[in-house]
Amino acid sequence: MKKYLIIILAPLLTMSAFTGYANSPIATFEQEEMPDNSFSKEEYQKLLNLQFNAYEDMTVSDYQNRVWELRDTKDYDNLLERFSQSDILYELKDTNEIAAFIFYILTPLTAEKWQTRDFDGYAMTGYPNAFDNAMLEFSYTLTIKNADILTVREYNTTRLEMLNGLQKILHDKTSEQLQSETFMKEQISAEIETLTRKLSTDKLQISVEYSYLPLSKMNENIHNQQSTQTEKTNREYPNGTEEDYNSLLVLKIPNYQNMNIADFNLLLLEWANKSYDRMERIYEDISCNDFQITLSDDDISFVKWAVYLSGKENAKYVQSQYNGRIEEPPVCAEQLPTKEIEANGNSALCDLYYQFSYSITDKNSVTVSERDEQIKDMINAVQKFWNDMDVESALKMSEGDILKRLDEFAATYSTDRIIITINKEQVHFECMDERE
Repeated sequence: MKKYLIIILAPLLTMSAFTGYANSPIATFEQEEMPDNSFSKEEYQKLLNLQFNAYEDMTVSDYQNRVWELRDTKDYDNLLERFSQSDILYELKDTNEIAAFIFYILTPLTAEKWQTRDFDGYAMTGYPNAFDNAMLEFSYTLTIKNADILTVREYNTTRLEMLNGLQKILHDKTSEQLQSETFMKEQISAEIETLTRKLSTDKLQISVEYSYLPLSKMNENIHNQQSTQTEKTNREYPNGTEEDYNSLLVLKIPNYQNMNIADFNLLLLEWANKSYDRMERIYEDISCNDFQITLSDDDISFVKWAVYLSGKENAKYVQSQYNGRIEEPPVCAEQLPTKEIEANGNSALCDLYYQFSYSITDKNSVTVSERDEQIKDMINAVQKFWNDMDVESALKMSEGDILKRLDEFAATYSTDRIIITINKEQVHFECMDERE
């Protein structure tokens, strides 16, 4: 893997999963249900006409033949090609039924090279220090061996079970195990072999490729809440120097806030390509909130928002160049402070970790300031909600209640130019009450 990809991409990746959309046909829908408004209602209906009655129980070959028969006109074929090339729909493939149908059912099973299809994913541990989390990046290939007996449902179910199995590999590992690349590669290979053996059949074969980035020891220190001095001693990289920051702050040109995202991201990417070591040191400073040089409030804001968010976006850009796929939206991860109360030597506590992604519709028109303020407002709103809630109130809430509130915040702070989406699979709300 390219060095730049490892430096910027690996710490920022997060997993996502489509968990069962397209399991029932959609007959009609309202205008607001159409995620990409460049298509008309009539065009969406043509797409959804391909969700035939009980199509999931059809064999792959029967489903293919019916689709190919319908799309055997230039207009229909061009329409489906446009759907498959929609960046908006691709970004929503894990959260929207229509997009999921396109990218997980229709395209894989009816494209020219339908026999073999690759699916990418990644899993990351949930330590608060996002830059130093262990990360498993994988690509698994489904190869159809007998389309005459394999059903659409079997294909999609196998895909989901494989994805879920790969995403769980990191879940039961200790921090010491996650830090050992040798141990983890042995474990990952063994668990992948078990998964593929379990899910492969004479109808559908599975193969997997992966890369693993170990957990940094920095996270063990943070997780165990050891002293700040111990954390600094175990940093992977030393603190950024005054020269490092002076180099970066050259990008803080007058009115940089009014630059469009595309231009600012390019400036940062060019700087990062020339300044690997400086970038490593500064990004670890950001992730640890550990700045050892004096910076003005404006400089801190520039580094912690403009540089940090554009770094995430550049990571997704580099990833898309690396794997040849459409650029995915960046992800923000937040671990909120533990709420705890104690009575008679026993305690009750609640923890909340969540992730959200954001999509910028046009990087050539959205400004740095517009993006920074919108993402900052989203994070601050959730932080205030959490801070204002006492432990007793939190204990009465379910994860579903938390998800609902997070979705409400995402809707409030989304616009038609920047769309915020809660990654529901990466919301972890846990409570424990030992007082009784």
